[in-house]
Amino acid sequence: MTELLFLGTSAGVSTANRHHCSMAIKRNGRLYLIDCGCPASMLLKKMGEDPKAIDAVFLTHWHPDHASGLPMLIQDLQLTYKPETLPIYGPAGTVRKVGQLQRMFIIPQDIYPFQLESHEYDESFVFERDGLRIEFFQTMHLNNENWRKIDERHGHEIAPVAYGMVLHLDGKKIVVSGDVLSSGDIVRALPDADLVIHEFGHIHPEKLNAFVKEQGIANLLITHIHHEWDLRADELKRIVSAGHAGDVQVAHDLMRLAI
Repeated sequence: MTELLFLGTSAGVSTANRHHCSMAIKRNGRLYLIDCGCPASMLLKKMGEDPKAIDAVFLTHWHPDHASGLPMLIQDLQLTYKPETLPIYGPAGTVRKVGQLQRMFIIPQDIYPFQLESHEYDESFVFERDGLRIEFFQTMHLNNENWRKIDERHGHEIAPVAYGMVLHLDGKKIVVSGDVLSSGDIVRALPDADLVIHEFGHIHPEKLNAFVKEQGIANLLITHIHHEWDLRADELKRIVSAGHAGDVQVAHDLMRLAI
């Protein structure tokens, strides 16, 4: 059986009920982590999972609510003696940023019992392993003139780019929005999607409602919940579902979803 594990479901501000954004695909006893908001390794353990079973980490982008758990995950795997290689996949700038992270947190490759690899993907890259296929599409979350100017002022060290993902597994197609400027960022990925996992850190509920009706999305799962909506999941579901025939769910921390 394949499962989606929703570790943390908050957006940029964590709450007493929601940790920062991370989810995992559990397939044939192995884990594939999508984003690594803090504290991803601890949340895996709360769900009864072993972080040493992680075969790969995929970052949609480098904002801290999506990547802050990475140094603790690396240290966790160092101290529990993960035997296999750990590949980390991320957008442009990832190889440099992982190196900076290793130096900043004093966790250089020299002290690991495993090999850590950094890889950068773009829209032409496809990940395939054990019947899982992952494709990548760029969103407009950081693709704007303001971020380009900021990046230029910092000598192009910021590398502001963000992606969503399309997962193909067990005959199903699952779209993971990543962070977006608007829901329109994911339209080209939607055809024949069995499940759409959409962020709610940057979208008004009424706009999300209009989008799901316009696109005829059959199954929507909302995550990356804005902190002001933390305890309003029922209200959020009601607004997004209004006049829509499809199924709408709101994710919560430590949620399991069978595929």
